[in-house]
Amino acid sequence: MTTPLPTLERLPRGALTLFRIRALLRMGIYGAITFAVALGLSFAGNEHWPFLLPCAVVLGLSVLTAWYPQRAHERWGWALREHDLVISHGVLLQEVVSIPAGRIQHVDVHQGPIERSLGLARLQIYTAAGSGADGEIPGLTRETADALRERLVRREADDVV
Repeated sequence: MTTPLPTLERLPRGALTLFRIRALLRMGIYGAITFAVALGLSFAGNEHWPFLLPCAVVLGLSVLTAWYPQRAHERWGWALREHDLVISHGVLLQEVVSIPAGRIQHVDVHQGPIERSLGLARLQIYTAAGSGADGEIPGLTRETADALRERLVRREADDVV
């Protein structure tokens, strides 16, 4: 029998803007790469069909750029419970991560240039077992990220004593 998910805190509306900007950047990069490949194929002697490839890729990426960020924003959530932090996300595959409070080594708050311009931050949680971040919550307001970091660090200190 599975236990139900706790009531999750949702990301602020600004996180949707962040997800959309990232999707547009990815679309631009993948579109440019596809266009360069098509241009190379046309110089290699193929005449017309290589330019159908970028058109199809850009069309597909446009649909994904319009659809994916909204779904991702709707599915991100987190809950700080008594003994763990639960993070839930995923558009096609739902992932639920439970990070025990006693395993948390340190917590970082990061802001890239896009996040900083939107007043958002990304919380990264590291545990004793991981070589990288074992949990991450993107798109939090800076105040929420700092407060959550302080609560997790305070818990970690309480568990050590």
